[in-house]
Amino acid sequence: MEPTIRGLHTTQTVVTHPAQWEVLLALSRGPQGVIGLWRQACGQHWWCVCRGLWQLQRHQFVTFHWHQRQWQLTPTGETLRPILNAIQTCTANQKGGKTHDL
Repeated sequence: MEPTIRGLHTTQTVVTHPAQWEVLLALSRGPQGVIGLWRQACGQHWWCVCRGLWQLQRHQFVTFHWHQRQWQLTPTGETLRPILNAIQTCTANQKGGKTHDL
């Protein structure tokens, strides 16, 4: 249990902005372009999404593939999947089980 708590604490110190969490949650569903990410980042300005992507890339959580023109989680970002799945489950439960609204 201790490594999990330490990993969560580390993640919380790196991922500090709501736009970053929204980008990570969107990318946990698969690779996406920046416009798709912006549309899914409810209420976030486009520059917040771009800044969030840049910060996540700097910490090696996401990467951009030029040929596909899409962002996706890196292997380091994939280690966040249990946290992202837990957030999605909690959000779905709060919305009455409607996972498509995430």
